[in-house]
Amino acid sequence: MKVIQRLFDLQGLEMGPKAESPETRRLAEAIRKEIPEQILAHYDRLRARDKKGVALVRHAVCTGCQMKLASGIYAHLLRDEDIAMCDSCARYLLLAPDEAPPGAAPPPPDARKPSGPKPPPKARRRRGPAGSRS
Repeated sequence: MKVIQRLFDLQGLEMGPKAESPETRRLAEAIRKEIPEQILAHYDRLRARDKKGVALVRHAVCTGCQMKLASGIYAHLLRDEDIAMCDSCARYLLLAPDEAPPGAAPPPPDARKPSGPKPPPKARRRRGPAGSRS
């Protein structure tokens, strides 16, 4: 989502080497005005604990806590439908740029085999009582 991308940009400014420069602060304030208050409040709570507020997702793994994401959360990220948060570390999630090309459609669902009559099961050979061989 564009909001989380802007939040990631803000994080880069605030944690970057020039975080204290007046120009960087001015840019950070401009970005903060674009982000809804609730999202910014959660981000600020994480930053107050010296944590990153946004984590990239690579191969369905949150880079903030190294935990694999639930398939539903990962699917939401791929479809870019809503803001997603990691269930383990509570960071906002953003797909890494190499995960999905911009503007790419989600992969088509797997084609199912046509349902038809199933072949009969193979007959099993019955064995006699234990210890006897025929």
